[in-house]
Amino acid sequence: MDVSQLPDFKILPSEHEYYNSYNGKATASEKYPISLKTTSSWTYCGPLLSLDPELLPSSFRTWADATINGSLLDPLLSFLEFVHDFLSTNNLSNYWITVRADTGNHDFDIPRWHTDDLFFSSPPTIPQHRRRSSLNIFPNITRTRKQSTPQRRKSEDLTHLLEDFPAPPAQITSATPNPTNWKLTTTLLGPGTLFINPESSPVAREIERKVKRSVRAENPHHICASVRCIGCATAAESVRTRLITELESYEVVQAQPGEYVFFRVGDEVGAVHSEPMSNGNRIFVNVVPGNEADLKSLMAKWGMEYPRAWCVGLPFQTTGEVHWRNIDGF
Repeated sequence: MDVSQLPDFKILPSEHEYYNSYNGKATASEKYPISLKTTSSWTYCGPLLSLDPELLPSSFRTWADATINGSLLDPLLSFLEFVHDFLSTNNLSNYWITVRADTGNHDFDIPRWHTDDLFFSSPPTIPQHRRRSSLNIFPNITRTRKQSTPQRRKSEDLTHLLEDFPAPPAQITSATPNPTNWKLTTTLLGPGTLFINPESSPVAREIERKVKRSVRAENPHHICASVRCIGCATAAESVRTRLITELESYEVVQAQPGEYVFFRVGDEVGAVHSEPMSNGNRIFVNVVPGNEADLKSLMAKWGMEYPRAWCVGLPFQTTGEVHWRNIDGF
């Protein structure tokens, strides 16, 4: 399946017996019973994994034993087999994969409509007329007293500048001109991800951009590059609330058990989606493909070696008390 021929979002059915049981008399949960002991995740970044269970990283076995009642191997390896075929068709042999297990919460009782940020981008080409210092994007930030402007300006004077304010940059500038800004996902347990109908994706993305611009315009003097900021968190919640209203009339598609999902990322072509309401057990698998150089750079940015596997959020017992640990390695 050639990625260049796919839309921004497409559901791909699985042929595996694990999921076909949903269409029979027995449910998959009855045939392959799985439940969760705790909320945690396992992540791997590197070349395509072996599909031999005995050759998986040791951290996966540690994570699965501490997190899951039952075996996840059958559905997970089925998905990975599909992923490997899909990536090979598109000349890729490396990925970032995360298996996230959640015992349930109320964080998404209302949707969080969004497009995922880019992981990789090509080197930017900036037109000559837009080659200006970031200091000049906001007139109240100046180099010298001579260039200074009054601190108080009408918010509408800044609005046209904020409308062109760029989207968050990608994590890594790719080593290739055509970076892999798309994902493959599936839900092995619990409800699937929600998507705005692909026919409405262009309109939904434009609505998202307009809402973000509107929120920025209401807070023109809040200039912050940190994600750990109360002001930014407040703005994000405002965007979330408005998008619920703006998108409520659009058809929503939910991935069902037995379906794998392809979708693009980035605010220009990304699929508008949300985590589902999930008050019970859920296991979600997310795959970000990439070439080796890009994934190595991404890992290095976070001070990590490549390849690497690790898990987060595992409890263990010592002298009768519960502690928490993160485990990495093969």
